Amino acid sequence: MIRRPQESWLYVVVAHSILVQIATFSLRPLLAYSLLDQGLTTSVGLLALAFAVPALVLSLPAGRLVDRLGERVVACAGGALFVAAALIALLSPGSLVAIFASTFALGCGHLFSMVSEQTVVANRARPSRRDGTFGYYALGASVGQSLGPLLLLVPGVLPGSLNVELILTVGICVGVALSVLSLFFVPYPSARTGAAVSWISTLRSLRTVATFRALGASSLALASIDVTLLYWPALGNERGWPASVVAVMLVARSLFSVASRAGLGLVVRWVGRRALVVSSLVVSAVVLILIACPLPIPVVVVLACIFGYAIGICQPLTMSWLAELSPEGARGTMMSVRLAGNRVGQAAVPSLAGGLAGAAGVPGVLVATGATLALAAWASAGITPAVGSDQDPG
Repeated sequence: MIRRPQESWLYVVVAHSILVQIATFSLRPLLAYSLLDQGLTTSVGLLALAFAVPALVLSLPAGRLVDRLGERVVACAGGALFVAAALIALLSPGSLVAIFASTFALGCGHLFSMVSEQTVVANRARPSRRDGTFGYYALGASVGQSLGPLLLLVPGVLPGSLNVELILTVGICVGVALSVLSLFFVPYPSARTGAAVSWISTLRSLRTVATFRALGASSLALASIDVTLLYWPALGNERGWPASVVAVMLVARSLFSVASRAGLGLVVRWVGRRALVVSSLVVSAVVLILIACPLPIPVVVVLACIFGYAIGICQPLTMSWLAELSPEGARGTMMSVRLAGNRVGQAAVPSLAGGLAGAAGVPGVLVATGATLALAAWASAGITPAVGSDQDPG
């Protein structure tokens, strides 16, 4: 049976998203453990800066490139940067310069790939099905986030050590596969004809309170995931947990995010977009604070599952909100603005958390991050129905 064109492009984007997250969610914990092995717990926040800040500078140019040249070119560049990130870490094991340089390349590759993917979905998803389509895209990302940490479970040469060479080799292979898969991204007509919207028109679409609230909620939610990726290993290290426990927590979080995104369009129709985002952020805030408490490992794993389910709802719905706000020919720029806002959260929250880690310990970091999620819930509650209607578009 011949597949519909919509299904073909969506399958390609979902596969691309899975590979991006596999590489990111295996390489980033590996690089964090490289610092922890050298006793540099307080430098984990600086590692978050290396991932977030340089790519923040490139967010808007990447979005404009997508709008003018098409998703394919930028996505291919993203795949090449993933290869570079893994190669740098593989060729210079244990080097602090290599750890930060690898993180820099990884952040840029992740940015280029995500801008390209999200622009494809924003441009090609039918308006009546945007929530559901972004849900499937985010589901693919969650699958990759679940598979990536499994590589941390493969034992290395020494008992209890990570298989560094395997993880980095997989990273190189994934980068090559991403570059090949990116060739199947078909440029949107506005890119082929050079009809990208001007900066002024794009900025007008950003000058709304609802847009800033959606951007704020998205960035704080993603920053909380970033904190778990960096500080759950630190929490495990502080409490004497083996790396396998932290890996199970990360996998559980991702798997339950997958579950939350399956059939998301239907859930939005029943509950309403705004109510769903607000409630999911409140639950995420409470659970993250509970994880900071001295609880038995099985209870902490269950809380990681709940956190994954709740936080997994927010990201695709904020993407759908912003796609509705952006004019045709400027969606790449709008998606890059969203990613730039996400990187601000990724840079600010873990960096502040790094300072807290020295004063209040890792549990203090998790409590503070839970407070930022409560702030995100407040911001989402103020988004008007005219922008984020409680009626399901799909």
